[in-house]
Amino acid sequence: MIKIFGRIARMEGDVKSYLYHVQRSALIFDEAIHEYMDDDIARFEIRLDEIGKLESEADRLRRKVRDKLYQHMLIPEVRGDVWEILESMDKLIDVTKKSLENYSFEKPKIPEFIKSDFLNLSEYTTKTVEELVNAVSAYFTNITIVTDYSNKVLFFENEVDKVEDTIKKIVFSTDKIQTLAERIQLRYFAEKMALISDVAESVCEKLSVFVIRREI
Repeated sequence: MIKIFGRIARMEGDVKSYLYHVQRSALIFDEAIHEYMDDDIARFEIRLDEIGKLESEADRLRRKVRDKLYQHMLIPEVRGDVWEILESMDKLIDVTKKSLENYSFEKPKIPEFIKSDFLNLSEYTTKTVEELVNAVSAYFTNITIVTDYSNKVLFFENEVDKVEDTIKKIVFSTDKIQTLAERIQLRYFAEKMALISDVAESVCEKLSVFVIRREI
């Protein structure tokens, strides 16, 4: 991060910590989904509480970085790009928490025959966020490899889309689900989980633009 932040070592540490919180939220999300599918609701609720705390700490770190950006960074274009990246990353934690909150509020019954699909959706979603964190970190440390990580983000986001489509096809074609309301609810939860990777893809697209801008 020295190339962007120069001698502002404390800002560098805050950004690293912020990215860790984003990555951690994705890992907790995956654990929470596994616990929900195992009917371990007590552990699931603990995970949800953990994400809420992570979100609060991430917000605090993001504000610290914002203040230091405008106090110390002398290049307005770079300053704006860094802030926009962090703002966009913040949405990831938000949609991750909301996805789990929806499970907590509605407590949908996931049929056994599609639980593995929901677990795959969670796994690919988590990998999408992890590769995005790697891409953003590389933007600060080694811009030449950002594209490598960005390609992985797009790959896993595409896998999420495939699993989401599979879930929709199953729930609307099987005779094992009795009511239309159940089918719609399952589709809704698949879409909300997949939204996380959609946000990651959006951040990745912005990052690609910022990389091109720095290389000009």
